[in-house]
Amino acid sequence: MKMKKIAVLLLSLIMVLGIVVGCQPSEPKPTDPVVAPTESAPVVDPTEGPPAVEVEKKSIGFYMDAADDYYKVAGNTLIALADLDPEVDWEVNIVVGQSTAAEQLNAVDDFIISGYDAIIVIQNNANTTSECIAKAKDAGIPYFGAAHDFSSVDNATDAAGSVGYNFVQSGIYAGEDALARGIKKVIMIEGVLGQGSAGAQSLGFIQAYEDAGKDIGGMTAVEFATDKPQGGGEDLEMVAWASGNWMADPAKKIMTDLLVSLGPDGWDGAYVQNDEMMEGVIQAIEEAGLDPSDYWLGASNGKEKAWDWVANGTTTMDVSQSAALEGEALYQQIKAYFKGEEYRKYIHPYLTPFNTEDIAEKTLVPFSDIDEYISQRSSGKLVYDINDPKFLDNEGY
Repeated sequence: MKMKKIAVLLLSLIMVLGIVVGCQPSEPKPTDPVVAPTESAPVVDPTEGPPAVEVEKKSIGFYMDAADDYYKVAGNTLIALADLDPEVDWEVNIVVGQSTAAEQLNAVDDFIISGYDAIIVIQNNANTTSECIAKAKDAGIPYFGAAHDFSSVDNATDAAGSVGYNFVQSGIYAGEDALARGIKKVIMIEGVLGQGSAGAQSLGFIQAYEDAGKDIGGMTAVEFATDKPQGGGEDLEMVAWASGNWMADPAKKIMTDLLVSLGPDGWDGAYVQNDEMMEGVIQAIEEAGLDPSDYWLGASNGKEKAWDWVANGTTTMDVSQSAALEGEALYQQIKAYFKGEEYRKYIHPYLTPFNTEDIAEKTLVPFSDIDEYISQRSSGKLVYDINDPKFLDNEGY
């Protein structure tokens, strides 16, 4: 019995010692370092930039009166600049007419019905534009005019913007050059009549003679340009008036016929109002066996091919009037409108006249080469901001 009691006591002692040992804290293992708890941090992707800003998509209807290279360049420049701009998302739908007022009206009606966010129009004539502005205003859609002036209509300032060169000034530059060279017997080949720019260039050309006090036949420059009489005064005589519709082939035919009726000595010079028509005129002169450099040949547009013509003396002078710069100005106006910012609404991009003597000294803006225009724009070689004073307000509005 005594031995039994001793065994029980030993067993009890062993159990108590086991409990005491089990209650002691265990030492950390060398492979398990103790780490203080910290707050969890978000996982960041190092390739992520700032949060993207959602850009509102806009649709723009762009109507052009004809398939003219000038118009195409302006439209394509606007599209190219918008495509490069991360702040805009524009879909531009270009519709090209065949120089009729009805097509302009129909296109604007279609843009309105389709719910476009903005409308741009290169007009057929100012009166039709007045109707279009009224339609767009009633629909609450901003209307922008390009290329040709419509400031003469009563509701012109209901348009959200207008971009077009000062064609009177362009004509003045040509007239001053012709006058300085003693040119008196002139062939006038205009663009599309009724658009405004053709008549403005004719007026400017004649006005240069009038402002210099020259004899233009007892008429004012306005009367001369409006009535288009054959003849004039001692210092300026229009030996022919014609419209080449801004195109080379019609101008070539006109000049071919005039060279027959006037002969090589019946004229001193020709004011051909754009470079496409000038190309046709040059061809007609050369095919008649004559040398274009024997005559005063002046134009407006300042396309890259005209730089070569003037530099080598094929033509006498031209005026840099870049279609790319016009597309640029439209882009800036429309972007500002969509952003709700103030902007210059009715403006003239700047002109640069150049002739055979001074072309090497002039900075000419690329006309047709949109890639080169954008390259020079990006490198700071060009003035392109419409807020720069080189861009002038159109005082007609």
